[in-house]
Amino acid sequence: MPGIGIITNPFSKLNKKRPARGRLLGYIVGQFGNLEITNSLDDIGRVAALFKEQDIDILAINGGDGTISRTLTAFIRTYAETPLPKVLILRGGTINMLADNLGIRGTPEEILVRMLECQSGLRPMDVSAYATLSVGGQYGFLFGNGFIARFLAEFYKNKSGVLGSLFLVFKIYLSWIFSRSKYREMVHEEKYRLSFDGQPASAETTSLAIMASSVQRMPLGFKLFPAATSNLSKFQMFSLEMSAAALPWRLPLACLRNRPGRFMGKTTRLASTMMIANTSGRQPYTLDGELFEAPTGRLAIEVGPVVQFVVV
Repeated sequence: MPGIGIITNPFSKLNKKRPARGRLLGYIVGQFGNLEITNSLDDIGRVAALFKEQDIDILAINGGDGTISRTLTAFIRTYAETPLPKVLILRGGTINMLADNLGIRGTPEEILVRMLECQSGLRPMDVSAYATLSVGGQYGFLFGNGFIARFLAEFYKNKSGVLGSLFLVFKIYLSWIFSRSKYREMVHEEKYRLSFDGQPASAETTSLAIMASSVQRMPLGFKLFPAATSNLSKFQMFSLEMSAAALPWRLPLACLRNRPGRFMGKTTRLASTMMIANTSGRQPYTLDGELFEAPTGRLAIEVGPVVQFVVV
C-alpha cells in the first residue's frame, strides 16, 4: 500500500550535528515507508520521480525551510497535474518557520512516531492547507527583498543560529545610533513600480523592503500576516515606505497594525499576483530563507499550488 516517503537533507545544521539521524528515521519508518538522503538539487528531482512512481501518500521532509521550499518546487514540477501527496514537516532546520506556523512540535523522531500512530489509528490526524507563492520559478511561502535580503546575506556569512541573528540585529541597531556605514549599507530606499492583479499602482513607490507571505508568522513567531491564510487564492504583502533613518523606531509601531491599508509608512494589501520592477536594474530577494536575484529587476509573485500539510 502507499506509505511515507522521507527526504532528509544531511547538510542542514541540525542534521550535521546528528549525522545518524537519517538512519534512525529509516529505522523508525521501517516497512511503512522509504527514506532517501538528498545530497543535491538533482537528487531531489530524482527522488520526486521515484516517490511519484511509488505513489506515496505522505511526503515527510527532514530539513529547514529552504529544504522544504526546494523539495516542494521539485515535487510540484514532477507531479505536474497529478495531486501532490500530503506533506509532513519534521522540524529538521534551525528556525523551522513553517513548522511553527503549523503548530508542529518535537524532534524529527518524535514527529515521525506520531505520524505512524496516526496511520495505525492510535491518534487523530489533522490537515492544514497553505497556498504556495510562485516566485522566479521557485515555490515557497515567505518572500522578502530590500534590507530583508541583505540582512540574510550578512547573516549567512556566519550562520550562527537564532542568537546570531539577534546579535546581528543589535549590531545593525548600534550602527544606526552611531551613524555608521554598516546601517547605511544594509538599509536604504529603492524605487519600485508595482502592479497588483494586473492593475499598476498609481505612482512609483519608494520602499526599504517589500514582503509577501501565504503564512501568518515570520521566523521567531512574529505574526505580521494575519490575513495570509484567510483566502487560499490570495497572499498578504506589505511595503515599508518610510525613510531609512526612521525605520528602527517606526517599524515596531507600524507592526502593531497588520490589516490591509496604510499605517505608519507600512502599506499592506491582499493580492493574487504582484509584479515588482526595481528601477535600479537588479533585485536580490529571499524565498523561505534561500537567496536569489532577479537580474533584470522585474519579478512576478503569484499564488501557487495549495499544499496539504499533516499536523501531528
